[in-house]
Amino acid sequence: MRILGVLAFLAFVGTCFGAGGGGVVSSSSSRGSLTDTEGTRRLQEGKPLLLTCDSNATEHHAIWMKDGEEVTESDHIKLFPNSSLYIASSSKDDLGNYTCKFSEDLEAKVFYVVELSLHKQLPKSTTVLENDKMSLTCQVQGDPIPTVQWLKDGELLQDIINSSRLALSENEHHVPNATLLIKPVMKTDDGNYICLISQYTIQWNTTTDVRVKDIYAALWPFLGIVAEVVLLCTIIFIYEKRRIKPNFDDSDTDQIAEQKNQVENNKEAEIRQRK
Repeated sequence: MRILGVLAFLAFVGTCFGAGGGGVVSSSSSRGSLTDTEGTRRLQEGKPLLLTCDSNATEHHAIWMKDGEEVTESDHIKLFPNSSLYIASSSKDDLGNYTCKFSEDLEAKVFYVVELSLHKQLPKSTTVLENDKMSLTCQVQGDPIPTVQWLKDGELLQDIINSSRLALSENEHHVPNATLLIKPVMKTDDGNYICLISQYTIQWNTTTDVRVKDIYAALWPFLGIVAEVVLLCTIIFIYEKRRIKPNFDDSDTDQIAEQKNQVENNKEAEIRQRK
């Protein structure tokens, strides 16, 4: 029984390791972060927004324009002498293009106030089987809608992959080209994939390393499990057969001895009766 218990344990361990060999593994990373640029500022609802045209221009009167219309001071918007525009609690209504210019013939300065959210990065690694399909989605949302491009090993995907296997579509936030589909996947699709996001002067990217496994890669663990089970069954069968055979031999010997004793007893009885 100990041997059977050990064999059963080995079969269980082998099955666990074998089943894990053919799976698709992806490890995800944390949410990305963005940095505002000089000309593009991200709006976060309920938080302050400060735009400064020239902190040293205290002697000049600045004129602020939003989407072509002049901005006037109110309870919501404050204009300061140092040519700064301040909003204590910003909202989506504050999205737009702001222009700061002076009454003199000085160069105007443009600010793009946008909304951009990166909900999740691509997984650090992605494993797919050859001849299967691969779908990657860039979880980005923005107003105005950002531009998304896909690159493989630094080159535009459209220049590398045949259009019959490549499909780009919008994500759940209606951002065009944010979802990438390659079907069927080939060994040449192995490499580093980049989702490049652009919104005015802000650029951000998220990457994943794609590994394409052989089409029969998932079959080998299964065949290994089958072979292991067959081997274990064979060992158990041989063990049981060897264990049972001595019992049969002992029983046959006992039966022959019993029959011999009975014959001898019968002969002795006949001899006694004759006397």
